[in-house]
Amino acid sequence: MPLNGNLPPVVVAFSGGKDSTAAVLLLREQGHEARALTMRLGLAGEEEHLARIEALARAIAVPWRAVGLEAAFRENVLDRFVAAYGRGLTPNPCVACNRHVKFGLLMAAAAAEAPGALFATGHYADKALVEGRWLLKEPAERRKSQVYFLAAIDPGTLARAVFPLAGMTVAQVRRKVAGLPLASAGESQDACFLQGEGLDPFLQRCLPGGSRPGDLLDTAGAVIGRHDGALRFTVGQRRGTRHAGGRRLYVVRRDLDAGTVTLGEEKDLLSSSLTAAAPAYWRPLRAGETLRVKVRCEARGHEAEILEATAERMRVAFREPVRAVTPGQLAVAYDGDLVVAAGEIVGT
Repeated sequence: MPLNGNLPPVVVAFSGGKDSTAAVLLLREQGHEARALTMRLGLAGEEEHLARIEALARAIAVPWRAVGLEAAFRENVLDRFVAAYGRGLTPNPCVACNRHVKFGLLMAAAAAEAPGALFATGHYADKALVEGRWLLKEPAERRKSQVYFLAAIDPGTLARAVFPLAGMTVAQVRRKVAGLPLASAGESQDACFLQGEGLDPFLQRCLPGGSRPGDLLDTAGAVIGRHDGALRFTVGQRRGTRHAGGRRLYVVRRDLDAGTVTLGEEKDLLSSSLTAAAPAYWRPLRAGETLRVKVRCEARGHEAEILEATAERMRVAFREPVRAVTPGQLAVAYDGDLVVAAGEIVGT
């Protein structure tokens, strides 16, 4: 039963780090009954890590269990990530994990764990009810905002979702969990499945064909040099191309099937528009309205006009050309502090 009869119980996605631990403590302070669920993903060394999470759960006296999501994580995150790189895209695994696994299967497990419960995470994010619709909103701690990585979740899930850290600063969160035996104290910027392995060796192991030598091309298609593996390059990269052409050249395209990497000038990285596939719409968009669009996790985004907004695609035109719009990444449209649409970039 809830500690406060007027408040529903809350199930927290619990990684054992400072953010999800602070979320549990804050919810209990507010009067909620809190439970904790951790995703079991089938990663190396995971059982030892889960043991540390269980010890932390005991220390803060929160009911806890691990949920086996190994197959779903492999299919929806890991395999998709590798396959997308194999097609020459630059995917974002955290976006896929939030949509399909955390706010999909783990949220469903939370509903089974405690029917009628809310679902909480330790994300730095917020939400707002606007004209009867729940929309994602930027948190108070803007520099830690994780709204971009949540923008592709099913909008229907937001009614049951809560973000206890919405109004918190990083300093406040650290003070809240000081002295606790956290299962993971650091802040990793890498995909969880890399587990300290570099992205290059991971991709070379999973996609050995991407490590074969091939041609460096200019934007006209002429061969200007050789490379030792297209997987080693990212769009926008300048250093490390091993081509000295007397001018600054950047990676503008890579083709793993052909084994080629195309170099161009900085102007060749600029795009005046983008197309995003199968968008998630948080509210209806209309052609002609002006919004702010992020093409990666960046501070401000770019002013853009909506050209088309259908179930199949969203097309926008930027007021000023944007650098390195990369297929596979997420395009997120904002109306002020609110997310209104998101979709995977498929073209410019």
